[in-house]
Amino acid sequence: MMSEPRLFGYVLYRESRDQLLNEIDMRISDSRFSAIISLNTLKLYLGEKNPELKDCFDSGTHIIPDGQSMVIADYLINCKRISAISGAELMVALIARAEMMKYRLFFLGAEESLLLKVRNKLKLEFPWLYLNSMFQHGFYKIEDEAEVIERIAKASPDILFVAFGSPRKERFIITNQSRLNTKVLMGVGGSYEYFVGEIKLGTIAKRLGLRWFVRLINDPRRLFIRYFKCNSYYIFAVIRELFFRVTR
Repeated sequence: MMSEPRLFGYVLYRESRDQLLNEIDMRISDSRFSAIISLNTLKLYLGEKNPELKDCFDSGTHIIPDGQSMVIADYLINCKRISAISGAELMVALIARAEMMKYRLFFLGAEESLLLKVRNKLKLEFPWLYLNSMFQHGFYKIEDEAEVIERIAKASPDILFVAFGSPRKERFIITNQSRLNTKVLMGVGGSYEYFVGEIKLGTIAKRLGLRWFVRLINDPRRLFIRYFKCNSYYIFAVIRELFFRVTR
């Protein structure tokens, strides 16, 4: 059987979000570890600049196409018709699944005030999780990280959400996965804000692949250089892959 074609060197998850949720249920039931990595233009750019990071990203058990940019690239390069899986929406779906299946959650990262909002939303909408979830802000000192890891391991959550920025969260996941005593690890970036309603992911912008543009308008000073570098590299990477495909 031929292996699935890679996208930019990554083994991409090409099934639906519902299929992924079912797979995670089965893997939790079988005590099989899962590391979910969201592939987007930022990680594509960071991986190109740092081979160690690329290996880190590629070591995830499920590398999801987080955004229309990956969907378009996979169609152009591999002629695959797939659907984007938003990391933020996947996290929310996993939270709802956890309430139903009685999975214990651990929310790592972000500031205390945002974690408090997460707790309040759980209290209102997911009462079982409110009583069976744990939280740790992300602004601890690096010398305290071993203690944080030990606390997570003792809690033994079914799912651990890691809300650090990239590439810190991916490094944390890959470096410490054997010590965290969890079945599912997922880097979620700014998804806590989405969960509590501080960030809206517009349907039209999602379909057109323009969520990055909406974020840029809302925070141009911080994001302009980042998006310019990442999007420029993405265009170059697609053209390069198409060229190599034609010349093979």
